[in-house]
Amino acid sequence: SGQIEVAKGGNATTTMMAVHTTISRQEFISRRLICFLGVRRISGKTDLSLNGGIIEGVWIFARHGDRTPSRSLCASHRKDEEASFWNSKLPPPDPLTALKKLSVYFPPNIHESNGEKFVDVSRSPFGFLTKIGIDQLSTNGRRFFLRYDNHGHRCPSTGRPDPNSFLHSWNIRAYSTNYLRTILSVQCFLDGLLSTRCYNPMSSLMPGDPLSDMQIGNIAPYVDVQVRDRTTDNLNAFDRNPELIETLVTEVVSAENFLKNDAKAAGLAARLANFLPGLVRPGRKTFGGPSGINWVEAADHFVCRASHGVRFSRFSEFENDSAAEKLLEAMEYQTILHLAWRFRQWYQYPPLLAEIAAPVLREVIEEVKETTELELQDRRPFFVYSCHDVTILALLYALGADFLADDEKGNWRYWPEYGSTLIFELVRTKDEIGRTLHVVRVLLNGKPIRVVNMLDQHEDTDSSSGSKHDYVGQGPMNMLTIACFEKVVSNLETVGGILHRSAS
Repeated sequence: SGQIEVAKGGNATTTMMAVHTTISRQEFISRRLICFLGVRRISGKTDLSLNGGIIEGVWIFARHGDRTPSRSLCASHRKDEEASFWNSKLPPPDPLTALKKLSVYFPPNIHESNGEKFVDVSRSPFGFLTKIGIDQLSTNGRRFFLRYDNHGHRCPSTGRPDPNSFLHSWNIRAYSTNYLRTILSVQCFLDGLLSTRCYNPMSSLMPGDPLSDMQIGNIAPYVDVQVRDRTTDNLNAFDRNPELIETLVTEVVSAENFLKNDAKAAGLAARLANFLPGLVRPGRKTFGGPSGINWVEAADHFVCRASHGVRFSRFSEFENDSAAEKLLEAMEYQTILHLAWRFRQWYQYPPLLAEIAAPVLREVIEEVKETTELELQDRRPFFVYSCHDVTILALLYALGADFLADDEKGNWRYWPEYGSTLIFELVRTKDEIGRTLHVVRVLLNGKPIRVVNMLDQHEDTDSSSGSKHDYVGQGPMNMLTIACFEKVVSNLETVGGILHRSAS
């Protein structure tokens, strides 16, 4: 029949397919990628029943891709050796050349308040985006093109789907924190999204694959990457107001319960420091607590090495000691678990959570409301925010992601991986009597999440049960209506006291 039959729930690597021998290789691969994204085509048309409606706005918070450790933690006489190893993992010939090539179409527009240097370039090659990270974000961009080219708003007379028509349908904006790794990450995402092929050292596409023959028009630059005024930028509160954040963190880590539980990790911290002496150094920033080390840096050691298949003991004084390697393997989970616990305490403190997450959520909800008023021919917002793991985690807590609500089940141990995406989709659908209804769907790495009220222990709830686990969304499948989304943001601002701080 020339049709591909796809088993429900299948993906590009596990789905059984029956393909007519006359189908073209490009069409075959294109359909495989569409299947991977959960999109189904029937007789050349998109089956929107699988998507719940038309997507009319997209706001993507994307963690940067795979990177090298933020700093060397080995003994000083081995730092050069470790640096040489991580240099070999950077995009060739070097990250600044990659930046220059990508900036032809996606130039950084950095506000003068950020100074003349990126935040993360002083310890090269540590904290830099790797070749793996480049490929992660480019692949994400290609996947997102297919999803929103199929399910998204399309202006009239766009013709055959291609990057040009995508640009005519979507108002693409890109924002980033002032880090080389986040700017490069969003540039690579856009490069994959629009198939510009500015820089592609590890392309998984071969000639003849979908998107490989698509060409952008002659308008350049296509999208600039905005790094906004650091004193007002909603994307990174840690850089926007570091003194206030430090004060709020101090309030968390000085609490009796925090001190008691963090002290229990002091033994683990001491064992880690035996292998990683760089965890103990004068003037280090530990973010408080009796455990006495920077747990972000400790977790970094394990995550970065695991990503590149490197032994945990490499470049330490115990590099050839198999017993030491086993001890470090045993400490990996404990280290990441304690990091997740510490940030859980941070983000369960409403003043700190509101300062980090409320401004950017307010920005999104205001844009959502404006989008519902656009005319049919208007381009719809497609906004990408290149950020960090702690940003995505804060947004999940601020929303009240249901899997974070329960202390007992353990799902709160979640930590955003490299290349993770948190997406807000404005979806136009119909209610039960056929009236147009706009809802906001929230996706974490492509999977829908539902929102519960995690702040009601601090406020009066209008829920009939008053349960902390009541779902907030009143749309189909507990998706958020615009009014529900507005209430989530307003509650966070009120309970966190952000409006009071702004007024003062």
